[in-house]
Amino acid sequence: MLILWLSVFFSCKHTNYNTDKNARLRFSTQAVTFDTIFTSVSSITRTLKVFNPYNAAVKTDIALVGGSSSYYSINIDGVACRQAREVEIAAKDSIFIFIKINIPPNQSDIPMLVADTLAFYTNGNRQNVDLLAFGQDAHFILPQAIYATPDGQGGVAGNIVAHEGETVHWTADKPYVVYGYAIIDSSATLIIDPGTKIYLHKNSGIWAYTGSSLQVKGTLDQVVTFQGDRIEPWYQDDYSQWDRIWLCESDRNHEISHAVISNAYIGIQAETIGNTMLGNTLLLQNTTIKKTELYGIYARSYHIQAYNNEIINSKQACVCLSAGGVYDFFHNTIYNAISTQRTMPAVIVSNYDITTDVNGTAGYGDCYTRFTNNIIYGTADNELYTTCLNDAVMDLQLDYCLLKIKTTSLDTIPHGNNILQNKNPLFVKTAKDDLDLSLSASSPCKSAGVYMPQITTDKKNMPRNNPPSIGAHE
Repeated sequence: MLILWLSVFFSCKHTNYNTDKNARLRFSTQAVTFDTIFTSVSSITRTLKVFNPYNAAVKTDIALVGGSSSYYSINIDGVACRQAREVEIAAKDSIFIFIKINIPPNQSDIPMLVADTLAFYTNGNRQNVDLLAFGQDAHFILPQAIYATPDGQGGVAGNIVAHEGETVHWTADKPYVVYGYAIIDSSATLIIDPGTKIYLHKNSGIWAYTGSSLQVKGTLDQVVTFQGDRIEPWYQDDYSQWDRIWLCESDRNHEISHAVISNAYIGIQAETIGNTMLGNTLLLQNTTIKKTELYGIYARSYHIQAYNNEIINSKQACVCLSAGGVYDFFHNTIYNAISTQRTMPAVIVSNYDITTDVNGTAGYGDCYTRFTNNIIYGTADNELYTTCLNDAVMDLQLDYCLLKIKTTSLDTIPHGNNILQNKNPLFVKTAKDDLDLSLSASSPCKSAGVYMPQITTDKKNMPRNNPPSIGAHE
């Protein structure tokens, strides 16, 4: 009988609900915000925490005011919806609401504010949480096929954006969002106009096939940007948001001017796929390459002329020049402040391929490398490593450079003149999220270089003095 009475007692017990018409929920924020979201690309998920501050449970109705036409969606207790009735929040407890946004193409060339309201109806009163995002239409480059790589080692998903013999312009009217590889076919040219913004999805890149030409035509006031397509702040420390800019040999030059290349696995990979170089050069000027997972620049038996560039913060080497080639680096600032995980110096120069073995034998070639008026600095004791095979020429010359290097290491460099060894360059700002590699007034790099008549301005288009400062900035 006692058991029966207890059963009836507990089955009749009801939860006490707060029915006060003045009851107010509390929220972790009054406005859930998203950074710029490209049309047709789903956002990351934001979280809203909803608190019940009372000693009794409450029931609340939750709805997106925009209803079925809203670009937002919510998830409550694992259920995706646009509204939910009588959602219970226990006494002194809370629930989580997960919010996403997806903006369909709107053919607008400028960012638009996409807003909605998440409304809570509790005991007859309404509370609002604002939902805010900027949405922007874009040119979408989507993969159409698998294309074999010239080395015969595999294939990549891509889209040929410039076919054989074509010259194609990417303009700054709206961003380009790339999925897979945007491919410049043999004998084609892709010209990227000033101010163009290029956002690349995970494992995506730009591939200039053998015989093609990439021309990035940024200006001081209208730089061309290459970065990942997840531009929310917490992705900024993801150093491999996309793959790389991949340049193969050609009978015409590649040029990258006034660009910012960030958060790639490799910033620029320039290599000879065949046995002989076709004679072209990568002209790299007034560009910043930063936050790369492996290398900022990775070259294999290539020709590079680089001046007035910043190459910053790679998890391995900022610059890796291997398997020979001809490399002229003038007035660059190469700086690597990453100290954890890094096993390589800021700069590696080798006349053999230190990264790839073919049938157990590394490829190699004659290496002619000049560093003049460069800063090579970072947190490691030795920020320059050179290695060579006797089967090929290794000609490395460093002049008027500030160099972070062990004392005994200078003895291994056959040509090194006017080196500022292990001196702090005294950059203006070196904080991780507030970096300015301009030179302070007391920097030892000031007026410490040798005048080069072909380089009359610095990265900010300021006139070079005579003698000039070392590095990318006067």
